Parts: sequence; structure tokens; C-alpha cells
Amino acid sequence: MTDKPPAPARMFDQWPRIEVDTSDDGDFHRLNRIAGNAATGWALGPNGAYAQSLTLAEVVDGAVREALLHILELGLIDIDSERLHAGPGWPTHRERNANP
Repeated sequence: MTDKPPAPARMFDQWPRIEVDTSDDGDFHRLNRIAGNAATGWALGPNGAYAQSLTLAEVVDGAVREALLHILELGLIDIDSERLHAGPGWPTHRERNANP
């Protein structure tokens, strides 16, 4: 497991990022496929986006929720509660140049 840098001490301080291997043969790629399939299944399913005439924001929220829930339930990722509660706030946008 990668050592994690400490969470920032103050609101709006930059969160140090953890390098992620996004190559086609890495673990992230496999998780992305599993999560993507779960999200697509939700979107196309009887309670998903196409069945409910949802807004784009609702579609994104629902797809992300379904994908995260699926990989959490499979035990493929864990929530780092200590880190989640360590910072005074969280960035809501990903730094696009952090992990191309």
C-alpha cells in the first residue's frame, strides 16, 4: 500500500495527491472497468437514468454512487475514515495534471 501524505491542517490548503498507475494493465484500470459496468448497469436498469428522466447532475450522482457502492461491497477498496475526518475540508475538483 502507498504511504499517504498527511491531510492539510487548514481549510483550502492543497491536498497532497497520491500517484495512481492508470495504465491499461494496472489495478486502477480493472477497478475502473468494474465500477463503470456497475454505473452503466444502473443507468440502463429499471431504476436508472433512462427510466426516470433524470437531470445530468442526478445521472452523474447516481452513477458514481452505484459504482462506489459496488466496489466497496466487493471489498476491493476501503474508506480511510481517519483521513476522511482529518482534514477541515475536501477539494471538490480533481487536479487534472496530477495523474494524466
